[in-house]
Amino acid sequence: MKKKHTLKKELTLLMILASACTLLSACVAVFYVFFSFFFQKTQEDIEYVLRNTSQQYQAHMQFIEDSVITIRHNTVLNEFFQEKDYDPDEIESQLSYSMELFSQRNMVDRQLPFVTSIYLFNNSDDCIYEHYYATTLAAEREQKSRYENMLQSLKITESQYICLTDEDEINIFFRIYDDSMKEKGLGIVQISQTAAAALLNAVNSYSDGSWAVLDKTDMLLASDGDKENILALQKTEISWSGIRTLGNARVIGYADQCGFGMRTVIAVGYGNIFSILKPTLLIFLVGLVVVIAIAFLVSYVTSYRFTKPVTRMIQSIQAFGKPKLDVRMEDSSIQEFHDMGIVFNQMADRIEYLITQVYEKEILAVRAQVKYLQSQINPHFQFNILAMLSLKAKMAGNEEVYDGLNAFSKLMQGKIFRETEIKIKVKEELEIVQFYLYLQKSRYQDKLSYEVTLENSDIENNLIPRLLIEPLVENAVSHGLEPKREKGMLKVHLYEREMLHICVEDNGVGIDFTKMEEKQEKSGETNKIEHTHTGWENTRRMLQILYGDAHEFKVWSEKGKGTRIEILVPIERGESYVESIGSR
Repeated sequence: MKKKHTLKKELTLLMILASACTLLSACVAVFYVFFSFFFQKTQEDIEYVLRNTSQQYQAHMQFIEDSVITIRHNTVLNEFFQEKDYDPDEIESQLSYSMELFSQRNMVDRQLPFVTSIYLFNNSDDCIYEHYYATTLAAEREQKSRYENMLQSLKITESQYICLTDEDEINIFFRIYDDSMKEKGLGIVQISQTAAAALLNAVNSYSDGSWAVLDKTDMLLASDGDKENILALQKTEISWSGIRTLGNARVIGYADQCGFGMRTVIAVGYGNIFSILKPTLLIFLVGLVVVIAIAFLVSYVTSYRFTKPVTRMIQSIQAFGKPKLDVRMEDSSIQEFHDMGIVFNQMADRIEYLITQVYEKEILAVRAQVKYLQSQINPHFQFNILAMLSLKAKMAGNEEVYDGLNAFSKLMQGKIFRETEIKIKVKEELEIVQFYLYLQKSRYQDKLSYEVTLENSDIENNLIPRLLIEPLVENAVSHGLEPKREKGMLKVHLYEREMLHICVEDNGVGIDFTKMEEKQEKSGETNKIEHTHTGWENTRRMLQILYGDAHEFKVWSEKGKGTRIEILVPIERGESYVESIGSR
């Protein structure tokens, strides 16, 4: 036997389960918001820092480009490039003015110069220069000689600029053109490796940070971080941002061009998102544990609060289940329990009445069944009398009376004794029709002619509703042919296409549908058919019940010309469908 639990235990477990499901749903929602909003927000913040770092480097490279443009359009410096007579002091002064090495745009963290030196050469290899830091003449001559040798690599190429690097500087060699785009000299800008690193080392605040400065050939000019990551960064495209997989590492990065064919690539580890969100997540988990503990405590107190009144209700119900029917439930201060008590007490007041009613209904049902069985006895007696009369007519040699009584008996048997059969074969239905028409032919003699035809003999085995055709034939004779003075013809024809077609046609008096509709509108009963054609309406209802929309009922009639009814039902063959006794 299955173990039973107390209401208090079940209610406590149920409330704890409900609280847990609610909290779980809330946690899922919060986690979804947490990881969809804060996670995305943190990623965007990291991308913003990387983009801002790269843009700071780009701003200093833009400073160099602006300075080169200023040098190109300086008329005083133009005398130097055209190798005219010029004052060296004035030329150097103009170079210092154009380059502005001591301006804030050239400073990193307000203390490190980004560009430390600039050299200009005209086509005669004359040189002028400007330095941020003071230098000795010997060091200056050595540096000038080194740059003159390095310029040869630019002269033998068609590139507008090339970038070379050493341990301390990044050197940009570039051509200077006049307004007609004719080369008029060369320039060299010296970028401090220390200043470049100071700009890009902002990524060091994140774990697994790496950065690289590359030239247009992806040659490494400056870098910091894991060597494998730097090699992977060299292979990325020129501009990109977002999440990438470099080798076996997943990173958040940013890459973009920054002038003179150079580009910066910066990346940090993907795990930085979790590191940043970790404190927030811990606070959330601690809060969740506290809320769960409170929910469990509230569930226990609430279940205890409901246990006492429910226990009293159970005791009352158990007492009522015994022969003691005068038990009533006590009132409660809780509205729901109060309502339950009222309903229970009302049920107790009516229980005897309901028992009495059920008993009386069973008695009535038995009486109705007896009356039904008795009603079947009278038709048996009537058919026995008809059989006796037809036998006497046969013995007396009166064949006409014998045939009439026999046909009438068969007709009544088909209508009454086969009432449990819902569907019968076509040939059995047509036998009932033939008996009816035989009797009417005996009555009207030559005034009535009829024919019953089938397209093929297989149609005889089709199943159709019992008394589907006979009422239509009876209606045609009574309301179509009987009022007609002349001779009348009635045809019944069955054929198959995709469905079984049943046609009943007469050349009787016909119907004026227009007058019928006017009469219905005047009487206010537009949904009812005239009493003389209730057979049609009954047939429609029967077809709707048995076939639903899978049938058609068509009526054509014209005043003075006759009526044609055509019924289409599904083709169905098999044994007759008989209603079971238990379905009554």
